[in-house]
Amino acid sequence: MKSMIKMVTFLCLILTFSSCNNKDENMAWAQNLKVSDVEKIEAVSMPSLENERYKDYDVSKFADIVEIVNNAKGNKIENSEEIAGGGITFYITTTDGERHTFTNDSNTYLVIDGVSYEASYDYLSKWGDYNFNRKAPDDFVY
Repeated sequence: MKSMIKMVTFLCLILTFSSCNNKDENMAWAQNLKVSDVEKIEAVSMPSLENERYKDYDVSKFADIVEIVNNAKGNKIENSEEIAGGGITFYITTTDGERHTFTNDSNTYLVIDGVSYEASYDYLSKWGDYNFNRKAPDDFVY
């Protein structure tokens, strides 16, 4: 009986440890991003008119965007459905040189660095109007 209890306890510890190590790095990055970590934020709205597709944010707007990023929540999904609709992608370059993507896909999915999440419409629809005001630079990488 004691050996059975030890074995069950051991299995529980292994399962607990495994789930702790399976932490979602993308969501953790989003929820822990600080304004001081950000070097540059650009955004693209698609579909859109070519000269109303892009925005390069001034440092004074970083806090507003970081707040949106920090409020990210959702259930990770393996295969999101293709959606006909629009989307906004923030391209966030951090001070360590990493470039992250943070996308609102048609107020249905949140996509962080290529990983999709089912997120609430309430959260996604409040991203706001970002006044995309120009054509993306020729050297911009989507």
